[in-house]
Amino acid sequence: MHRFLRAATVKRVSNKGVLFHRSISTSLRREAATMIRRPLIMLQPSLIQQGRILSNYGAVRRSLATVAYDTSYKQTPFLKWKLFPDFEHLITQTSPAIAVPAFNKLIAAAKAQFIEIEKNFDPTWEGTIGRLTELEDEISRAFGILSHLNGVKNSPDVRATLEMIQPEFVKLGLMMNQSVPKYKALETLRNTPESWQKLDKVQQRIVDHALRDMKHAGIGFAEGSPEKKRFNEISERLSQLSLTFGNNVLDATKAFKEVVTDVKQLDGCSPAFLETLRKNAERHGIKDGYCITLDFPIYGPFMMNCNNRELREKIYRANIAKASEGSLNNEPIINEILTLKREKANLLGYETPADLSLSVKMAQTLPAAESLLANLFEASVAHARSELDELTRFAADKLGQPTPLQPWDTGYVTEQYRKDLFKYNEETISEYFAFPKVLRGLFDVADKVLGIQVRELEDNELKQKGITRWHDDVKVFEVAEQGEVKAYFYGDFYSRPSEKRSGAWMDVVTTRFKHSDGEVTLPVAYLICNQSPPQSADQPSLMKFRDVETLFHEFGHCLQHMMTRVDYAPASGINGIEWDFVEVASQFMENFCSEPEWIHRLSEHYKSKEPMPEDMVNALVKNREFMSGLATLRQLHFAKVDLALHSRFKPPTSAHDPTVFDEDAKIAEQTVLTPRLPEDRFLCSFSHIFGGGYSAGYYSYKWSETYSADAYAAFEEAKANADQEGVRAMGKHYRDTILALGGGTAPNKVWEQFRGRSNADITALLRHSGLTK
Repeated sequence: MHRFLRAATVKRVSNKGVLFHRSISTSLRREAATMIRRPLIMLQPSLIQQGRILSNYGAVRRSLATVAYDTSYKQTPFLKWKLFPDFEHLITQTSPAIAVPAFNKLIAAAKAQFIEIEKNFDPTWEGTIGRLTELEDEISRAFGILSHLNGVKNSPDVRATLEMIQPEFVKLGLMMNQSVPKYKALETLRNTPESWQKLDKVQQRIVDHALRDMKHAGIGFAEGSPEKKRFNEISERLSQLSLTFGNNVLDATKAFKEVVTDVKQLDGCSPAFLETLRKNAERHGIKDGYCITLDFPIYGPFMMNCNNRELREKIYRANIAKASEGSLNNEPIINEILTLKREKANLLGYETPADLSLSVKMAQTLPAAESLLANLFEASVAHARSELDELTRFAADKLGQPTPLQPWDTGYVTEQYRKDLFKYNEETISEYFAFPKVLRGLFDVADKVLGIQVRELEDNELKQKGITRWHDDVKVFEVAEQGEVKAYFYGDFYSRPSEKRSGAWMDVVTTRFKHSDGEVTLPVAYLICNQSPPQSADQPSLMKFRDVETLFHEFGHCLQHMMTRVDYAPASGINGIEWDFVEVASQFMENFCSEPEWIHRLSEHYKSKEPMPEDMVNALVKNREFMSGLATLRQLHFAKVDLALHSRFKPPTSAHDPTVFDEDAKIAEQTVLTPRLPEDRFLCSFSHIFGGGYSAGYYSYKWSETYSADAYAAFEEAKANADQEGVRAMGKHYRDTILALGGGTAPNKVWEQFRGRSNADITALLRHSGLTK
């Protein structure tokens, strides 16, 4: 599906923040989970996820040959590029005075072109999907650039432009998705056996999804009917609310600053982290002291290491109240989003928003999704209680901490317990994970296991290809296989809280497509992270282990997008993959971070170049199981709250009705084992479900994880049977199925080809997490 009108906030593609399935501290998930960014409204609804639709250009050109329209809109830098946008120029073109007229001209031309194309739809592939591809590609590419800059180069100009043009893009998308001639042509194609059998299986799946998603876009409403009018109003309003929600979270995060002038108040923080806090103060114009902010590279290490319990409580309370007060209060936005989503689902014939959302996923139904969560809860809750007992005893006996543990204690106590068990702290471990070394190790995995080669483009190559960047830290990489260039991707790895949204995500620049003349448009991706930047010219970015996992995760998304062999953009790469299967390729890559062989390849001391000590390697291997019961419960909490809010819960209509926070607290009685503050307002910054595409879909992380664990189990079996030769053979098989088939094949069919059965075996996930012991 098109990137067109993607959520302008969040992560996620993806699991970070409070939302990662595996981390050093069970109470401190990364601040915004990793994610794939998804659209709010699509031009071609069957093409789920972001991606261009490029199809038969010849058919498009023939259909437009006699149409006269102003083509000057094509000269905008938002469109005037093939694979690599000129970001150096584009970042100067985002002000409303420049960008809005250019986008208005594009939208007007798009409307005129679509009206002409609509007159010539035929019940064939070329006469339907093919006729729209060039037009949809233009719209998707142009809007995609602005949406991308909103995430990595946020500014008042970008925001103002988005707020002005997004409603018009939504209207354009609705017009195209509610086209009766288009729907009738696709329906006739679907119901004409002779024509249908001429399509290959991928084309058939694309057409089926197009019909389904046009129904979800309101094609069934009569022209001029009150239902259609209301549906379109809701769609436009939801787009606006999502954008506002994300902006509020970003602004609230940036607004909080706690300045500490007495370094004794920061006892427990390492010298390296104190230096980070000092430089954080400098960045905020504070001459003396140390500055604590709520962006995760600061918040996370502080909560895990600072001995000052009173200060931890203050920072924790600020974090759970983020975006819940004053002009940035997201509570009324949440209520309106949930109300409108329910009304929209009802208009489409579904009882709840969850029913609508799940109808296009592998799970299909609410009971199926909740069944998985229930099974995982049963497998993890006893482990979680035992783990909390361990932490409580350790806190009382070794740390002299009051009990029961409070929420601002759990991250700190967990980290101190981990240090006591494994003898290494997070800062010491990070000295062995210098970013350049980790990146080489990541690319070694791609090469040795999957047969894929990655290299960074040199400055002279960037200049030769005319590639510019939105920030000097951004790197550009070439991806090849057996000597043939397959793709490129941009890497933006470092945190920039003043302009860059938190979390990590993968996004799409272009999608692979084979043109009718045989030419192939190569896929290009964005890989965005938020790890700490280099502290000086002599010290590279030192990565926390969770940052290493995050890098592998996002690269997994990129691989699936870049290594596709599907010829049609609607199902190429990540496009068209069911939401609860799309995390499989990303989560799969994380497993290599827990293999001793690969940990050695990823690591060396950044100064001495000495290898990581064996007991430190063993500690990282064991870390996968460390506090895994509590980690699983935390993820289950988010998933259960998400499903509840989008199914059973109804927003309050009076002061006496239960609020979203009451619903959150009720579920927490089962899933959160530590005391919960009544004033907890985490939902006000839960961007996944209110500012991104994971509403009634957060369970997808655990659903996908059952498949990713089962996939890695296949590699374990191959290694046991034939050592490295078996791993390479399995890597080729994985590359030829999971990475190659994209959204062109149903997930259960992909799994049959890869694993020999249609569903995943959950025991691999439980075993990897230590929940079978």
